[in-house]
Amino acid sequence: MKKHRSDQDLPPERTAPPFPSRWQRTWARLAAFRLRDAWWLLLDTWESRADFRRAAYALLAATVVVLVLVLWVRPRWAEHNAIKIAREWVASGHYQYALDAVKTALEVAPDNPEPWQIAADLARLAGQKEKAVAYAHQAAILAPGNPDLVLGWAAEALRAELPEETERALARLTADQLAASAHAQRLLGELARRRGRLTEARDHFASALRLDGPVAVDEVPLGLILLNATDPAERQRGLDLLARWSADRDWGATALRSLLQDALLRRERAPLLRWAEALRINPGCTLADMANCLLALSRADETRFAAVLAAMEKDHAVSPAAAAQLLSWLNQIGRSAEAVRWLPSLPASGLLRPPVAVAAAEALRQTGDWTGLQALIRDRDWGPDAEFLRWTYGLQAAHMQGDTVKAEELWRTLYSHAELNSVHALFAASTLYSWGRVPEAEALWWRAAAAEGKVAIDALGSLARHYQVLRDAEGQYRVFRQLHLLQPQNPAISNNFAFFAALTGREQRLAEQAARDNLAREPNNALYLATCSFVLLAEGQADAAERMLRPRAADAAGSPALAFAYGLALAGTGRKPEAHVLLDRLPPESLTIREVEMIKAALAD
Repeated sequence: MKKHRSDQDLPPERTAPPFPSRWQRTWARLAAFRLRDAWWLLLDTWESRADFRRAAYALLAATVVVLVLVLWVRPRWAEHNAIKIAREWVASGHYQYALDAVKTALEVAPDNPEPWQIAADLARLAGQKEKAVAYAHQAAILAPGNPDLVLGWAAEALRAELPEETERALARLTADQLAASAHAQRLLGELARRRGRLTEARDHFASALRLDGPVAVDEVPLGLILLNATDPAERQRGLDLLARWSADRDWGATALRSLLQDALLRRERAPLLRWAEALRINPGCTLADMANCLLALSRADETRFAAVLAAMEKDHAVSPAAAAQLLSWLNQIGRSAEAVRWLPSLPASGLLRPPVAVAAAEALRQTGDWTGLQALIRDRDWGPDAEFLRWTYGLQAAHMQGDTVKAEELWRTLYSHAELNSVHALFAASTLYSWGRVPEAEALWWRAAAAEGKVAIDALGSLARHYQVLRDAEGQYRVFRQLHLLQPQNPAISNNFAFFAALTGREQRLAEQAARDNLAREPNNALYLATCSFVLLAEGQADAAERMLRPRAADAAGSPALAFAYGLALAGTGRKPEAHVLLDRLPPESLTIREVEMIKAALAD
């Protein structure tokens, strides 16, 4: 009989294991991985399969190539390409594109001197001389062993009128490098020429010529220097050198300009005719050159001058601008009578407004035709840019005709306008000053000085020159006080302010502070030392001034500023005989009237 099982006799029910997670599966695969087994398998495969080895070698080589391309070739290519593109844009004259390419090159290769050199070229072409110097300097720093870059830096500094920096650059080269470089010799020659050391300049350009051979860049400057030689043979050589290049496409105008200027100075008839005619037809002839050509012809041959002038009158009557240009040339060379003679043949409409009206007014002024000048400017309107000139010419004509009422009316108009337009005030003041109307010019300059920026600086500069001519210490003090307020960080201005403030007994505390600041900044500057000691003298501290100047006593004989201050200090400490030696050497015309009075008082018994 079959026995039945109870539920307790049945085996337990089996359940499915839980599904493993992703991390569990990953861990299981890692646990099953046998690194040693894989390594032996790789070695077995490497030994048994040549195709596997070749593939591995190819992959390794490709990896190396890719790394070289990414880490070395690509940056070098980008650097070369950026510089190449910049060079091409410069050569094609597209300077804005060249500037963008240079910026890229500098970002890619800031330590490469070539993009800095291109940046210097672009800055020079844009007229940014100081930037050109800075970029050329950076190029030279990055390649200190490259003399060409050092010479490029020196050349940019010389173009920027920075002779001290030019010398610093050239000092980086050895004596042998300087002697072997024609470029260096030219720079040294030009530096010497600008400083008036003509013999030294001649020798340097002669050295460059020996190195280069007969090239214009050496022979033209050498010829220009030799024109000033006292030796007739050297002077003739200078004439020959310049004449040799007078027909050259690039250097012809420069050579002709120098030859013509020399002929004008010496009033030599034949050279005047020859070089004036040659320069007049040269493609490089400028507007300024034309005035000199006409002047030379007028001095050499009146008949030839008249013939050339007749042809020019016909050519220049075609437009107001051209007519005004010829009138201006005639005014410049003192032939305003010919300009006045030509005026009636010009279209009447052109005489109503600038530019012809202004040139015509100047011609009438120079010839003293005050009635004609009054008729030209009466009831006219020269426009907003030139109306002030009509008032200026009217003012002069009214004065010369004795019409004080009209003159006063025009002066009030001009002076009121000067407050609104400082540029017009500056120009009108300079014009009136050149005509001898000094009080009006002075008043307009002070009006312009009340403006801001460059106009004020220019106006104050004109006033400083004016008061220097008058030997007016009070005026100089007023000028340099205003300049010091506008440019307090300018040491030359602050030095003049301190000196004239002390000389006139004004603002002594500010004067002393300015003088001491300058001397602290440049303790070896003889001018600043003289001013600082003079401020002490003005404060009654003659002993302190004498002690300050005593270490530089030997330099006083060669420095007017030191001689003035030290002489007064010696006189103030009772050493008048020694003071006489220094102060008597100072020419009175080089001093203000106040300085002369101070010297007389100091030396009086």
